[in-house]
Amino acid sequence: MMTMDRQARLAVAVRLFEALDLFDMNGHVSVRAEDGFWTHGRQAARATVTVKDLILVDWDGKLKQGDQEPPNEVYLHSEIYRLRPDVHAVAHFHGHWSTILSVTGIGPRPVSSVTCVLGKHIPIYEDPDSISHAERGREVARCLGPHKVLLLRGHGVVTTGNSLEEVLVLAKYMEINSQRQVFTHLLNPNAHLRDDEIDRIGPSLWTAKNIQKTWTYYYEKAAREGRFIGIL
Repeated sequence: MMTMDRQARLAVAVRLFEALDLFDMNGHVSVRAEDGFWTHGRQAARATVTVKDLILVDWDGKLKQGDQEPPNEVYLHSEIYRLRPDVHAVAHFHGHWSTILSVTGIGPRPVSSVTCVLGKHIPIYEDPDSISHAERGREVARCLGPHKVLLLRGHGVVTTGNSLEEVLVLAKYMEINSQRQVFTHLLNPNAHLRDDEIDRIGPSLWTAKNIQKTWTYYYEKAAREGRFIGIL
């Protein structure tokens, strides 16, 4: 993949989330900046977002640079960044299988080796309402705690990481695991990987080369479909 600056990579990430059926007309991704974070404007279509659709937002969710309005759930991003200085990228999406799983009362658990990177404990935020106020954003950030992934009951998923590549990979793995867990539960309600297996396998797979390998696979597949034409 060609070398890109931060804004171009963000636009690519947005289109890639859409290409993987993680975004439709909703969903948003952001990347930390020195004095806030970059995200895409509320009006921008996820499938055709360009660098011109990106906006810089401050830590209070207020527009600093750009021509569009911040996303309605901008506080989901701002409050996570406030609480977690280690987080450099955030995504929120309404995944089909993960949203189904979120309302079943079944705790999300890895059921395959590759999805052990999600961790043995994936917290659930119980309020299905939009994260459209700062206090809800703070509640989401506290519920996420030190984890990489948060399930929102009836409302999808939040993924966090050190890079756009990490949040995309976690998002795809969460959706893959949710589908597998739904079917696994139908066959055996008690089937999942053990804590010691998740603790052992997850860190061994969550490496820079594996994250880049997964991102590159999905990026190149989307590029062959012409998904990134006109992004600049």
